[in-house]
Amino acid sequence: MSVELKDPKTLEAIGILANALDDVTGPERLECLMAANALRQVVESQSENALSFAQQAFESLDSDVRRRVENDATTTAIKVVEQARRRPNPRMVRSGKPKGGNSFLDALNGGQMKTERKW
Repeated sequence: MSVELKDPKTLEAIGILANALDDVTGPERLECLMAANALRQVVESQSENALSFAQQAFESLDSDVRRRVENDATTTAIKVVEQARRRPNPRMVRSGKPKGGNSFLDALNGGQMKTERKW
């Protein structure tokens, strides 16, 4: 299996899938909770063995349940991506006042200092 377990986006996607499994109701609920816990173990341990176990737990679910969970997780992931796009990039946003500024520079930048020479 080719999954990068150190990638934060991958771990976030695994967490989204686990949350979707938590929301399943009905006779499959116990199996879904077990699969969700296995996925959370993957996020926590970032272990290939944990990933293999979680995959087996997920694949043991009824195909209709898997499809429903996949659709719910995909919908949630799309919302997460859209929200991330709407948030401004903190590297691109300038704060109102630079850190460590002093009154001389503030006055100079604000045009409050007279620069006329008196000699």
